[in-house]
Amino acid sequence: MGKVYSLLLRPIRTFNIENKAHRIISRDKPVPAPLHSSVQKQKKLVDELKPDFMEIHYKKDSQLDDRLKNVFVKSKDPKDIPKQNTSKLPQDRSQRSSEDYDFKTYEGKCNIKQVIHFMNMHYENPREYSVEKISLQYKIDKQIIENILTYFKILHCVADAEQLKLNDGKKK
Repeated sequence: MGKVYSLLLRPIRTFNIENKAHRIISRDKPVPAPLHSSVQKQKKLVDELKPDFMEIHYKKDSQLDDRLKNVFVKSKDPKDIPKQNTSKLPQDRSQRSSEDYDFKTYEGKCNIKQVIHFMNMHYENPREYSVEKISLQYKIDKQIIENILTYFKILHCVADAEQLKLNDGKKK
């Protein structure tokens, strides 16, 4: 529907477009965009505090110009600078086990393996592996542990016996 609508309106928009463009180009000075109200307030405040600010701003300061002439910049060609750390990308692209990615955990934090472990232990035996014991072991607030046990669930794969028989029949 949008394409049909644009096809119908395009001739109306492009009607007499050259004359419209010449009229805008032939104007002496382009019309500036309207200022935001906060900018207008700031301009009024500056005019009250320093009425000659714009004259000072656009006036050339000879003292600053002399200081700028005394500045000298030296640069070196990048070819002369020796390259550092020119190691290549690793060539070993084999998959790594999950133990390779055990990151150091800080006090009051735990990684995903630890979360899955204490969730499993809690679901198997909630009395022995209670929220208080988990929070003491990992040094995490009890409320956070309760939230994890309440709102996060571990995915389990459950299959029907009939489904398994169908899949076994297809494999043979």
